[in-house]
Amino acid sequence: MAEVVGTQHRSPLGSWRTTTSQTTPAGDSRQRSQIAADLRLGLALSAVMVALTVALGGLITGAGWWLELILVSVVVLGVATGCRLVRLPRAVAPIASLVAFVFLVTALFAPGSAVLGFIPTPATATEFTQLINQARVSFYNQGVPADPLPEFLFLLVAAGGVIAWTADLLAVVLHRPAFVGVLVVAALSAPAALLDGGLSPLALVLCLVAYLLLLRADVRTTRGAGSETGASLAIATGAIVVALVIGTTAPGFQQVGRQAIPASGVLFGQGVSPLIDLGADLRRPLPVTVIDYTTTDATPAYLQMTTLDAFSGAVWRHQRSASTFFTSSTSISKTPGLTDKVKSTKVTTDVQVHNMTSEWLPAPYPVKSVAGLNGSWGWEQKDLTIAGYTATTVNQQYTVTSRDLKPTARQLRSAGTNYPGSVENDLLVPSSSPSIIAATARSVTAGAKTPYDKAVALQAYFHDGEFRYSLTAPKDGGYDGDTPGTIATFLEQKAGYCVHFAAAMTFMARDLGIPARIAVGYLPGTQTGVSGSKAVYSISSDDLHAWPELFFPGVGWVPFEPTVGRGTVPDYGTSTTTQTQTTTTSTATPSAGNGLKLDTNTPASTGTTDDPTATAISSSGSVAAVVLVVLALLLAPSIVRRRLRARRLASVGNGGGKVSTAWTELRASCLDLGLAVPATETPRVFAGRLRRTWDEAAGAVPDADARAAASAALDELIDAVERDRFAPRTGGYADPKLADDVTAVISAVAATAGWARRARALLVPVSLFEGRMRSPGAARFSS
Repeated sequence: MAEVVGTQHRSPLGSWRTTTSQTTPAGDSRQRSQIAADLRLGLALSAVMVALTVALGGLITGAGWWLELILVSVVVLGVATGCRLVRLPRAVAPIASLVAFVFLVTALFAPGSAVLGFIPTPATATEFTQLINQARVSFYNQGVPADPLPEFLFLLVAAGGVIAWTADLLAVVLHRPAFVGVLVVAALSAPAALLDGGLSPLALVLCLVAYLLLLRADVRTTRGAGSETGASLAIATGAIVVALVIGTTAPGFQQVGRQAIPASGVLFGQGVSPLIDLGADLRRPLPVTVIDYTTTDATPAYLQMTTLDAFSGAVWRHQRSASTFFTSSTSISKTPGLTDKVKSTKVTTDVQVHNMTSEWLPAPYPVKSVAGLNGSWGWEQKDLTIAGYTATTVNQQYTVTSRDLKPTARQLRSAGTNYPGSVENDLLVPSSSPSIIAATARSVTAGAKTPYDKAVALQAYFHDGEFRYSLTAPKDGGYDGDTPGTIATFLEQKAGYCVHFAAAMTFMARDLGIPARIAVGYLPGTQTGVSGSKAVYSISSDDLHAWPELFFPGVGWVPFEPTVGRGTVPDYGTSTTTQTQTTTTSTATPSAGNGLKLDTNTPASTGTTDDPTATAISSSGSVAAVVLVVLALLLAPSIVRRRLRARRLASVGNGGGKVSTAWTELRASCLDLGLAVPATETPRVFAGRLRRTWDEAAGAVPDADARAAASAALDELIDAVERDRFAPRTGGYADPKLADDVTAVISAVAATAGWARRARALLVPVSLFEGRMRSPGAARFSS
């Protein structure tokens, strides 16, 4: 029930009269409860977003993406919660947070096309579209964790912002927080599908705890809604169970992530790692024909699709480099690391793809030109990988012109170790590699003087009769992978398939100081006939293969064949200890230590754009943009408050403002400085408290004249307020000198507040956010 309070006021004319004011304690209580509820829901939603970012860890390398994702989540949820705290109409919050989200994403990813660096334009939408299209291409050229490419960061940050905005809409606007669980499950499906080992149990627990906190916050807001609580808890449990099922048992989501094994055809290069796809396809129960081709080469080369040159600690992945668009007249004139001293012959290969889908085009290495492709394609300058921009290999029919390289053992032996800086990353070895890998490499190459002799010795080691080819032994033995740990087990068990042989020789070569990488593609297949002067070959899914390539200055990347029973040891790789092996396919020849000297001043022959300086500048620019946005957000309340004060005082000083405007500014400034400003207090009582603040703190305002001037200014303000309230004669318009009076009083109050409260008043002006005044208190600064 409302309480009527009588208060006596003395008017400027000297008469007394009693006014009544009606307070509604119940209304104030509801308002405070609503503010508390908004804060709880905002914090709970923030906890959900933080938990999701933990679950996404490992998808992209580095920590920059995590900071950007947290930033966009905090901005979206913070703006929405802030709008509600200042009691703006409820419909304003989602609109304001959406605008802030768009501004922030624009500032982070397309500032050059935006007005003032954050207001989007039509050109900004074009940039976003290009990032999305580029992300589609990059997805097929990257493993997990992927490089922090701008297109990946854009998708991740944009998705995080959409999730945060939708979660706020569901939980606060529509009062359906339980449905946030659907968003959580959708977000968790990405790491469940792609991360090695599936979802982290810690991430699942954090998501569960954060989600239950959200439901708890909603229960406190709608206490008594038992049925809603039961439904919320049921959906919470169901969401976690579904996430666990997706991450551990659903078809296609196995221990190492998504392994797509279609009933017919080969889907290659679209999972966690090409090597994982390779193993899955080799174990398919019924092989399928994937490629038919004719060639002018008497001993056809392997059809290479891409190379894996970066080891993330969990999987091998293809490191993308600068790409050049293919046209019908495009000719690749430069092969990485190759000089004219190496003899070669021209080879023409006509390829027809049947049951194989990939973004990478199978072709003999090194490619000179490709004709007849459908869709947009490009070739990467670092390793000549041919990747589709808007197309795949499905039903492609094309002609490849390539070179059959014929390096000699003498050329390889005399190549030396003056490696260019472009292959520096191909020497990296995980610090946690088991010692057996390096020890075995040193043991089997003892006495070898040159990198070439060491490479031949490594290849011969796998053909010494102790190793055997097996698709089942690694899976049954629990070492079916390409990490240093699984390769160490492979070296002990001496049974595996091409993935293990290739990864083992690559790790061992790098331990010896020889740049090495893994190539993936197809063996030449089986000859099925002759068409004119060309031999006809057929390749099945069983011919999918991996082999190591080692770099030799002047020759470039040279393939080796360590896998027992598959392929053929190249001519330049034979020695007294290495015999040509019998293959399960046709005879074919692949086309062609310590104290290393890394010549980082030598220009990279690939023309790649992987410039560390450029990358650093790009990263610094991104970080600077984020820092500027954060600073702008932090300083926004201060800027708004200062402009509001200036506008109020200007209106009063110009003679167009009202007395109430001057009085409102004084009360707001005192509230910012930490003084209690209750709504039920009369102007004279409030003025008395202000005088006591500087009288009791005379040290802060030692000048008696200054205190007297402040008191006189306060008297003029009180007189004007009382005349305006009880005997208005000027329509409420203030004397322009009241602006100076307000400034004088605020200065006196600020002088007694201390530097800490003045700083807080400047940076965190609470008058912008408090819709209610504090309850009456002592005539001192409130805590």
